Amino acid sequence: MGKNILRFIRERSGRFRDLAGFGFFFFATLISLFTSFQHPTILAWMYATHNGLLTFFYARRTPAKNYDRTGLWLGMIAAFLPTFTTTRYSEWYLLLPALAGYILILWSLITLGPRFGIAPADRGLTSRGLYQWLRHPMYLGELVFRMVMVFSSPNLLAGIILSLVLIVIQCWRILREEKMIEGYTCYTRIVPWRLIPGLW
Repeated sequence: MGKNILRFIRERSGRFRDLAGFGFFFFATLISLFTSFQHPTILAWMYATHNGLLTFFYARRTPAKNYDRTGLWLGMIAAFLPTFTTTRYSEWYLLLPALAGYILILWSLITLGPRFGIAPADRGLTSRGLYQWLRHPMYLGELVFRMVMVFSSPNLLAGIILSLVLIVIQCWRILREEKMIEGYTCYTRIVPWRLIPGLW
């Protein structure tokens, strides 16, 4: 009886988290679309499209065996930070790294499929696609893409500060996630690098 009640509570709380996460990214999509109409640039529209894709994939994800609430908040902060800047510039030297980061994100999303999640959680391991070379290619793509977004602001100091915050958040999420996933120690022997081969 007690186990059934606990299972029911976990299922309900999991559904609530999924609904809350979906609502968050849907809201982020609307905000970024509004910003794109106000300041129409390629970067702004890429950011709005990215938020829309996150909303779609969030709704399709596999339930997690383990879940990290702190990691969820970190992910949401990282997702929302670029909305505090105004994207005015779309020079080629910004568009190229943004496109590279976006390609990493899309490739990782497609590879993960229903395993995708914002919070560090155990939804099973994958070693296909980019994940056979890097352990966290999506985090790398998000970091590059969002750093380009914050540096597209005319305020250089804000861009530097937000970029440093993004780096800390992404590294923190990575370290928390690696402690949660079952069988991760074996995976680290196969794929030794987290974000940058030869460095970390």
